[in-house]
Amino acid sequence: MREQRSVFDLLRARGEEFFAQVTNEMMGNPRFIKAMQAAVRGKEWVDQAVAQALRTMNVPTRTEFKRALARLEALERELAEARRDAAEAKRQAGAAARARRPGASPRGSATKTAARTARGK
Repeated sequence: MREQRSVFDLLRARGEEFFAQVTNEMMGNPRFIKAMQAAVRGKEWVDQAVAQALRTMNVPTRTEFKRALARLEALERELAEARRDAAEAKRQAGAAARARRPGASPRGSATKTAARTARGK
C-alpha cells in the first residue's frame, strides 16, 4: 500500500513540475500573452452585450434577483411570526373566555368537587 502511494505521489509531483514548466513557457511567449489579452477583451465585450440584451428584455440581474429573494425570505419570516402571534392571541382569548363563564373552571370538575366537599357530600 505504501509503495502505491509513493508511486502516486511521484506521478503527481512530476505532473506538477511539467505543468509549471509549460505554464512558464506559455507566459514567456508574446503571442500567447496577446491571445489571452484578446480573449479577455472578447469576454468583456460579450458580457456587456449580454447585460444590455437582458436589460432590453427587462430580465433582472443577478444582484436584483438576490435582493428580491432576500426580501421574499424576510416577508416569509414576518408572516410566520405574525401567524404565531395570532395563534397565541387566539389561544389566550379562548382561555380568557373559558375563565369568564359562570361555573366554569380551567380544570373543569375541580370547582364542582370543592363545592360538594364544602356542602358535605
